[in-house]
Amino acid sequence: MKKAISMILVLCLLLSLAACGGTGKSGSGTPSAPPEGTGTPAPSAGTDEPSGTEPSETPSEAPTETPGTETAGGKTLVVYFSATNNTEAVAGYIADAAGADIFELVPTEPYTAGDLDWTDPDSRVSREHEDESLRVVELENAVPDNWSEYDTVFVGYPIWWGGAAWPVNGFVTSNDFTGKIVIPFCTSASSGMGESGELLAQMAGTGDWQDGRRFGSGVSEDEVAEWVDSLGLASGGASMVYFTSDISPEGLMKVYEALGVELTGDNIAVKLSTGEPPASNYLDPDLIRDLVEHVDGTIVECNTAYGGSRSETNMHYQVAEDHGFTDLGKGFVIMDEDGESMILPVEGGQRLTENYVGAHFGDFDGFLVLSHFKGHMIAGFGGAIKNISIGIGSQEGKNLIHTAGRSHTSWFGGEQDAFLESMADAGKSVVDALDGNILFINVMNRLSIDCDCNGRPAEPDIHDIGILASTDPVALDQACLDLIYEAEGSESFIRRVEGQNGAHVLEAGETIGLGSRTYQLENIDE
Repeated sequence: MKKAISMILVLCLLLSLAACGGTGKSGSGTPSAPPEGTGTPAPSAGTDEPSGTEPSETPSEAPTETPGTETAGGKTLVVYFSATNNTEAVAGYIADAAGADIFELVPTEPYTAGDLDWTDPDSRVSREHEDESLRVVELENAVPDNWSEYDTVFVGYPIWWGGAAWPVNGFVTSNDFTGKIVIPFCTSASSGMGESGELLAQMAGTGDWQDGRRFGSGVSEDEVAEWVDSLGLASGGASMVYFTSDISPEGLMKVYEALGVELTGDNIAVKLSTGEPPASNYLDPDLIRDLVEHVDGTIVECNTAYGGSRSETNMHYQVAEDHGFTDLGKGFVIMDEDGESMILPVEGGQRLTENYVGAHFGDFDGFLVLSHFKGHMIAGFGGAIKNISIGIGSQEGKNLIHTAGRSHTSWFGGEQDAFLESMADAGKSVVDALDGNILFINVMNRLSIDCDCNGRPAEPDIHDIGILASTDPVALDQACLDLIYEAEGSESFIRRVEGQNGAHVLEAGETIGLGSRTYQLENIDE
């Protein structure tokens, strides 16, 4: 009888720890529409386009937001093709600002001034524009040395007939961008970037291609440097992570402000874990209240896939009220309260092609992800990545993540590494869907080996550490995990992480372009 009771208790514990919420587009890559989307006129004069003169757009044009992590890995490379030195100048500014290496794409047969005269129907660029087969431009070297060492690649080009100048195509098709963040930039007098970056991304077929920036005439080095700084790149391309030891409302606001980025839109979600009763380690509402009000946010969660007190909508709303979350900001919403899912595509994932999130996910313009960093019986640890994957997944989505896409109805039976890779896949789909309007903060207090989905977690062996923030969820979780390894009394936490191969979710996230494990930690207390 005692043995039977013990088995039941073990099963209940397992159920209470799993499946919980944690705290380019056209085929050829050649321009498919003329500048400004009308007729078939040639590129605007006054650009680093076939006209061969300086770009004329005003330098005060606001940059396009680069989504998501916007960060690099170990090294950064700036690759560019320049017809008349304008793109070359911008590439140099970017390389200086990012501490990056630089690589010029040089056609085997260089373009002359006559070749670039788009007003002449017999010029080289005019003939190439009319005959797509002529746009295969051989390069002196299409593959940069030590290509595998670069985790972030800027790709620069002039705009020709509404698209990227086609000499760039040879570089894109000759290289594997898997695990790399790719940020396009262009020069143009009047045409915008259009779909040039998306066309190149489809041509590449790999890599995390982000929105980029068009530069007009007279662009200054300071303006380019300001844009590069806004991407969150540290010296040498590492992602920035900000740290404070002050675990207080003031410290939380301070580390948020250190990011230097504000979420945009009228409806901002604040994703956290409401915590399993009766005694889990969820974030203190008084700690986060000021920040939630600052972003005018709505606290959001999804129902759990196990039994517990948060698997059913009415009970979950009651838990949120009991734990003090319903009177923060604009209130509290369970994103899958009706049992419905919204399906997000997964681009470049290792296990998933679709991610099922709570149906109300689409009601929000941006997300502030507040995660209580802790251990986890199945994932090894829970932080930002778990919060945006399992945490934002509907009940159906949680099952799919746990089983690497095999089951819509049960979270049991998944293979461990496949589960971790699926978490990374799901997280990337969320970041991509928000087009980068997402920020991440991890609070390192009450550092139990057990998740907030455990209503009776083990007491922590590690003292509280602090609060960390980043635009890169992979770098943020990596920094937190590194601090755990450095902390006194971390032996049991480390055993929990290593026993579940927990760091593999970071490896998977870096591989698919969710973020970088290479980071620069800035202590804002100093």
